[in-house]
Amino acid sequence: MSTLNQLEEMIFLVAKALGHELLQEVAFLGGSVTGLLLTDNITKEAVRYTDDVDLITNVIGRPQWVKFQERLRKQGFRESIEDDINCRMRLKNLIVDFMPDDENILGYTNRWYKQALKDATPYNLRDKLIIQLVTPVHFIATKLEAYKGRGNNDPMQSRDIEDILNIFDGREEIAQEIEQYSDDVKGYISEEIAKLLSNQDFEYAVQSASQNQPEREALIFSRLEKVAHYN
Repeated sequence: MSTLNQLEEMIFLVAKALGHELLQEVAFLGGSVTGLLLTDNITKEAVRYTDDVDLITNVIGRPQWVKFQERLRKQGFRESIEDDINCRMRLKNLIVDFMPDDENILGYTNRWYKQALKDATPYNLRDKLIIQLVTPVHFIATKLEAYKGRGNNDPMQSRDIEDILNIFDGREEIAQEIEQYSDDVKGYISEEIAKLLSNQDFEYAVQSASQNQPEREALIFSRLEKVAHYN
């Protein structure tokens, strides 16, 4: 089974366990959904493996979060003593992170989660199972924000940057989609991409993403530079 198929199977298992009602309250994002956002088949086959599935949800306050967790347990999700991450649950052996868009609940969040959840779009996974999937633009915004928090200014070692570059490589329309998005998201992405382009190590990350193919590397840089000039 290819990495892409493994990731889709993981998403399918989580979605099926959640059931119809909870599926309306969450959106899938993170590295596991990268392949779902790609339109280029070659890039799809190059997506990285990740061992977890990430979701965002809107809950207001700690009491509502506790109730949300109780509902997840009824669907077969469990906390594990192996985990020290307070948003993490398990579905059998599968790692699933449920992240609220309210920073006050767990003490952290991503500034784009709330908007990403609001703008998520239906995606027909398979067998008529519909999930809410973050838009490609918000995928990039959330990944850029995550990189700022945990990337140590090292694009070569960052999985977030790897995922971002896969989108720029494997989604032909991404620059146009960013250009047409709301000014706050567009401006943020443009500014952060410009910063990355000024990082001397970023070129090596792009070379890696392109698998050292000069034409693909030039294509990725072309799309990145276009976005960097939106601001």
